[in-house]
Amino acid sequence: MAKIIDRSELVMYRKEFLKQMDDYVRDMIGDDDITTDIWFAGGVPDGYDEQDLIDIAEDDDLWLDTVNCFAKCCKLGLTN
Repeated sequence: MAKIIDRSELVMYRKEFLKQMDDYVRDMIGDDDITTDIWFAGGVPDGYDEQDLIDIAEDDDLWLDTVNCFAKCCKLGLTN
């Protein structure tokens, strides 16, 4: 049976995922155009702080937009 988590736990997990996604885009994809033109514009902002992560993690629509942006970065990273 799946464990049900409360909203604060969800936000905490999302914040960690955001940090990992940011590291992946910057370090593993490593394409400046993808990072600057796509990720910083539609994902996690450059120079983000904890409040930026909380804002994204708490807003379901913004969270989904960021996840979709990450997926786009990954897809483009594979073709480069």
